[in-house]
Amino acid sequence: MTKSKEIRIGVVGAAGTGRSSLALALAERLKIRLSESKTITKAILDRDGYDYGSGIQVERFLASRERQTEILEKTIATQPALLSFVADRTVIDLAAYAVAELHDDDLNLLRKIFYDCKKHSSVYTHLFLCPWRDGTVSDNHQRTLNPWYQFQIHALDEGIMADWGLKYVVLKSEDTEKRVKEILASIKRPC
Repeated sequence: MTKSKEIRIGVVGAAGTGRSSLALALAERLKIRLSESKTITKAILDRDGYDYGSGIQVERFLASRERQTEILEKTIATQPALLSFVADRTVIDLAAYAVAELHDDDLNLLRKIFYDCKKHSSVYTHLFLCPWRDGTVSDNHQRTLNPWYQFQIHALDEGIMADWGLKYVVLKSEDTEKRVKEILASIKRPC
């Protein structure tokens, strides 16, 4: 399939909603680059000695001022440099996690992160939200398993996109392949 124009898809959603699996399948189908969040976060977790068996939630470990700033800077440096891509984590998600985790911290830093994310949200040509569903969050040893924490992120994602006036599609299906078809129909690409 030839690409007639740049396409920059952001897959938005809380951990455990199928965001990463969907982004990978979509990138493969469209034959465009996957902007994978774990390439940024895994390096930070490894460098800073995160232990998955520690009982500390990954999101909380990554929520320090320095780590949040580093993740944002690397995301902003990487995604706009790509002509076409599918991102499994967007600046919308970064803003949501920053609000959830840093709201009692340095409010000026939080404001900077929030508005830097808002400024860079224009990089996406399409946004798709993997909605939260009440239930067990599968344990991949990389995410917070509390479904209500994930609901908080989902609510923040939706609120942020509405506040910023971003157009997005809430995916109806839970099945990855059906979601790919839903997205392809939305962006008018053949299956």
